[in-house]
Amino acid sequence: MEPRRKKILVVDDDPAIREVLATQLGRLDFDTACAGDGVEAVSAFKREKPDLVLMDVMMPRMDGLAACEKIRALEKKGARIPILFLTARDSQHDKLSTALSGGDDFVTKPVSLQELRERVEAALARARGR
Repeated sequence: MEPRRKKILVVDDDPAIREVLATQLGRLDFDTACAGDGVEAVSAFKREKPDLVLMDVMMPRMDGLAACEKIRALEKKGARIPILFLTARDSQHDKLSTALSGGDDFVTKPVSLQELRERVEAALARARGR
């Protein structure tokens, strides 16, 4: 029996970015689910049970930081799904904010397919090691 493909929840308010990321991740042999803002992300997290979340920071209704905090509150003790923030912002304050909200990594847009693969695979490997 083949191992199950890992599922990544892609969260971004820009539909074009969601589509590009989902296509790139599909080429890397991942399944994807998508959400357009933090509110949708929390619902999709409950429904889809992803192995990793790739989330924008700046979004309407609920930003990525607040969504990350809500997702962390939903997790069962001991279970921690990697959350990678993908954002155009790159200041030390932004990096600190994503870490304080519960994020595992911070990737600056635009991201190459190679960097995306390396960051996702590293986060998944760290999660397996916990």
